[in-house]
Amino acid sequence: MKLQTVEMLKKRRSYYALDKNIKSSEEDIKNAIRDVVYYSPTPFNVQSERAVVLMGENHDYLWKNIVMETLRSIVNDEEKFKSTEEKINGFKSGYGTILIFEDGKALEEAKSGLGSYGSNLDLWSEHANGIVTIGLWTALGELGLGANLQHYNPVIDDEVKEKWNIPREWILKSQMVFGNILQEPKEKSKVDIDKRVLFK
Repeated sequence: MKLQTVEMLKKRRSYYALDKNIKSSEEDIKNAIRDVVYYSPTPFNVQSERAVVLMGENHDYLWKNIVMETLRSIVNDEEKFKSTEEKINGFKSGYGTILIFEDGKALEEAKSGLGSYGSNLDLWSEHANGIVTIGLWTALGELGLGANLQHYNPVIDDEVKEKWNIPREWILKSQMVFGNILQEPKEKSKVDIDKRVLFK
């Protein structure tokens, strides 16, 4: 039996060669992101996952003005910075970025009512974050879009929150860049699945 879920996971790769010439509509993209976040499970139904979607000028601003300039100030050497600049410009070439957050306030409020389970909520919320992330990645793939996942937090967090008026309690977890696929990534080697999945 051929499962559509597995077929979509096979297509989920880290696509770095992207541009803005997408075939999907912005409305389809927005609806897919909303649905993934809405329907993804969370521990004790906390629903603390958050997403801020940047497209157009906002996407460009994130990579050109926030990430690029933050890293430039850290490296402080133009010659050494050239490879980083090229990488960041590659992300900027994409169509949009999903900023994936965790609402720290929602987590803390939930902990107080969970008794001994509360101490595990931070760990379980990471599971929920992973579920949302893979859901977004595969949904974008189903729309014919490529994506890659970046982690420039926490060095960009304050400026991102100030620029787009994001609550201070939200914790930035990752940045998912998406766009039109220009080039397929190279195949990766895989460990023998029988060493990773055991049936008893």
